[in-house]
Amino acid sequence: MIVAILFVSIGALCVYGVYRFFNPFGKVVNEELSDSYYYTRDNKGIVYSPMGNWFSLGKHEMEVDLSTFQVLGRDYAKDENHAYFKSRVINTPVDIPSFEVKSGFMPIDKNHVYVLVDDLYYLDTSEAEAFEVLEGADAQTYEQLSYDFAKDKNFIYRNNEKCTVVDRESFEIINDQFCKDVKGVYHYQYGEPLLKIDGANISETISLTRSHIRDDRNIYFYLSYRGGDYIQEVIKLPFKNSDEIIFFDDASLLKIDNQIFYDGLLINKADASSFSELEYGYAKDIHHVFFQGEIIEGADVSTFKYNTYNYTFSDKNFIYEVGKKVKKK
Repeated sequence: MIVAILFVSIGALCVYGVYRFFNPFGKVVNEELSDSYYYTRDNKGIVYSPMGNWFSLGKHEMEVDLSTFQVLGRDYAKDENHAYFKSRVINTPVDIPSFEVKSGFMPIDKNHVYVLVDDLYYLDTSEAEAFEVLEGADAQTYEQLSYDFAKDKNFIYRNNEKCTVVDRESFEIINDQFCKDVKGVYHYQYGEPLLKIDGANISETISLTRSHIRDDRNIYFYLSYRGGDYIQEVIKLPFKNSDEIIFFDDASLLKIDNQIFYDGLLINKADASSFSELEYGYAKDIHHVFFQGEIIEGADVSTFKYNTYNYTFSDKNFIYEVGKKVKKK
């Protein structure tokens, strides 16, 4: 065993040594902002390599003014002469001194807010301009609120378009899937219109997780699929005590008061006081073993377990796959 570990360690060191020998660049320029801009090994130039993975994703040597070069975001940089997207000079006329990148991805200067036209611009050899101006956006007051939302003194923007259905003054992002204003609480997902939640108590609505919210009466979350069915619904589940809302590693499982839910449906025979999550869709309580919210009939609770040596679930009698008995032990 010791000999095997020694051989593996030596092999790993050899691979690392070969990698370092052929590695075409030196230190990362600004590791806080980007993992893709590097100095050359002699520190006399700049190399762009996505995530530093030059072996698989390649590298692009850049002609820059090294003394004024600075990284602005993961895929943006500038010097005193040019702004760059990844490795290519941005050919849209921008004001270089004031050019910056909000939140690491939204380009802006003192005159305009810009939208990147094509993420593969740095590989494109055409003369098409890199940016379009975000029409109507006020560059002096523009603020990126999240990946999806931004605002200026006049508007809320959603994915680079004016979002006129919400009230700018009261607009608030709740979490990664919900937002609200004085008129209502909304679910959002990319490419879909805002979905207003009927009956939600706006003033009491808060975030529970990145994808769950609650008001003073109900928990809300969005469900795309249930089993094999495409449902696209905001699920509403009432609660009595907010301290008795418990989330599991499996996001499909949820404990509310003394009840257990899977994909928003009550597991009728689950005993909440003894309920525990296992792995890969399995759970159990004092009486039953469950798979994806359904009771596995006949499974022995006391001996049911996950076997790490062969990656199977079993009890004293059977081995199980996707909630079904497949063979006797």
